[in-house]
Amino acid sequence: MPGPVFLSGDRITLRPTEREDLDAIREWVNDPAVWRPAMDAKPMNGDLAEEFFESVLTTEDDVHTTVCVADEPVGHATLTTSEYGPTATERARSVELAYYLDPDHHGQGYGSEAAALLVQYAFEDWNMRRVFARAGGFNDAAMGLLESLSFQREGARRDAAYYRGDYYDMVTYGLLREEWAER
Repeated sequence: MPGPVFLSGDRITLRPTEREDLDAIREWVNDPAVWRPAMDAKPMNGDLAEEFFESVLTTEDDVHTTVCVADEPVGHATLTTSEYGPTATERARSVELAYYLDPDHHGQGYGSEAAALLVQYAFEDWNMRRVFARAGGFNDAAMGLLESLSFQREGARRDAAYYRGDYYDMVTYGLLREEWAER
């Protein structure tokens, strides 16, 4: 297992994403069970994976982790700063949660545990006020995961997600620090 453990849960660990994880990441993001719900319909080859690693996965402003079960990488989970830039993030104390898992590991609770670990970290260690996430209105599993962690549906951008020939709303969820503490 490359890299140290960053956060530990009951069944999973989160560790910093390393270059050695790129083959697994490429496999996941090229799997239709991952890219279709993520609405990222472009393939990733080795060069693009390397570029993704250098430009996205190694930024100091964000938290990128590899989800592991018994030292086996099974997914990726992130906290990213606001699309409005670090200064706005610092003022609002808000980050976005995102995640995806190897389809062979869907439905086992690993995504929920990874998301919960990162939410706890965001509030307790990173001093965030708010964590938000987005899901396509067709993605019942993602919306169910967020709602199970006490995220509240905040709104939707109508017909902003295209999935398998149809348009769906892009649903935004948010969770405040006090809501997390009360759960």
